[in-house]
Amino acid sequence: MTVAGHAGRPVPGAAWLQRRPEWPLAVVALGCWGLVLLRARPGHAGHAGGSWLQLQGEWLLMVPAMMLLPSLPMARRVARNSLRRRRTRAVLLFGVASLAVWAGFGVAAVTAVHLLDLRSPLVLAGTLAAAAAWELTPAKRRFLRACHRMPALPPHGPKADRACADLGLRYGRSCFGACWALMLPMAIAGHSPGLMALLTGVAAAEEIVVRGHRIAPVAAVLLLVASAMVMVAG
Repeated sequence: MTVAGHAGRPVPGAAWLQRRPEWPLAVVALGCWGLVLLRARPGHAGHAGGSWLQLQGEWLLMVPAMMLLPSLPMARRVARNSLRRRRTRAVLLFGVASLAVWAGFGVAAVTAVHLLDLRSPLVLAGTLAAAAAWELTPAKRRFLRACHRMPALPPHGPKADRACADLGLRYGRSCFGACWALMLPMAIAGHSPGLMALLTGVAAAEEIVVRGHRIAPVAAVLLLVASAMVMVAG
């Protein structure tokens, strides 16, 4: 089916968007990345030294940038298991619910880092090394497998909305179990686009690939290299 404009002509890009119903989450993720890069430009105030509220705001900007991109394949499956007229709604419900899990984690992690003054190269290097170790655990593999589970969704009505939100929460919990060690360094490093890109790449590669656990040894090596670089630079 082709979406037509006012004069009956196809709307440019409409067919592309129909084939990629997860596009709202991609737009949000890329917009957040743009803001992250804008705030990281020379002369802009950094993450360190901010108030607790500012740090929470930075976290809420980083989370969509980092965690929505790995969730795009699952969001597409949510859309394709929903009626066409409610696909955007289903995708947004799923995305918001999955991000709620990470928002809750951020309140705890950022508060602990802020109160205990844990922002140091040594602590950051230690969390990256811990993330490397977590990559190789059986628990990590179990959580990654859970990220790919897709239950049937009701076709319409409040039940469909609840099912999309419940799936988002379930996916968010599985994603948290798999990636909490990847996100913890960001509570310490804050505004570091380079580290964000590395950790997002690892999370996306592992969650998008059906057998993402096979990437774990490579990811562990990259994380150990990043840990060593932090120690040297610090």
